Amino acid sequence: YIFNSMALLADGWHMSSHMIALGLAYMAYKAARYYAKDSRFCFGTWKIEILAGYSSAILLMIVAIVMSISSIDRLFNPIIIHYDEAIFIAVIGLVINLICAWLLHDDHSHNSHDNHGHHHHSHEHHDLNQKAAFLHVVADAATSVLAIIALVAGKYFGWDFLDAVLGILGAILVAKW
Repeated sequence: YIFNSMALLADGWHMSSHMIALGLAYMAYKAARYYAKDSRFCFGTWKIEILAGYSSAILLMIVAIVMSISSIDRLFNPIIIHYDEAIFIAVIGLVINLICAWLLHDDHSHNSHDNHGHHHHSHEHHDLNQKAAFLHVVADAATSVLAIIALVAGKYFGWDFLDAVLGILGAILVAKW
């Protein structure tokens, strides 16, 4: 917002939306476990988790709508973008995403063998949640790369419209997620 870049703002909101959604999910999970034996929840505590998911979806839709409206407005009414600062922040976001991807990457180069040297094709060591998180962070890194491309193209080629277009694409990603 400070640097007037919709691409950077969309990338930031996209990553922030994950934190909001995960935070709500975590709080709902903890609350559901805490109240699991409370007699006031005679039909179970699953409603807490449903309400958190619903609230998260509503919040994400509001963010996506505001981002879309702002990006469309910026497309027709461009303002001066502070490219150097915005590119620097976008690169930091990309580095953070790449570090997260590296931390989440599950290296399956090791083979599991029993005591007799037989290779097992078991999938018990694969964590699907970890793989999903890894793929999601890779997708986030891709949005950071797109933001950097839009900002660099705006700075060096005068293609300011790409910043607003990336803002719209970011809003779509937030709404879809």
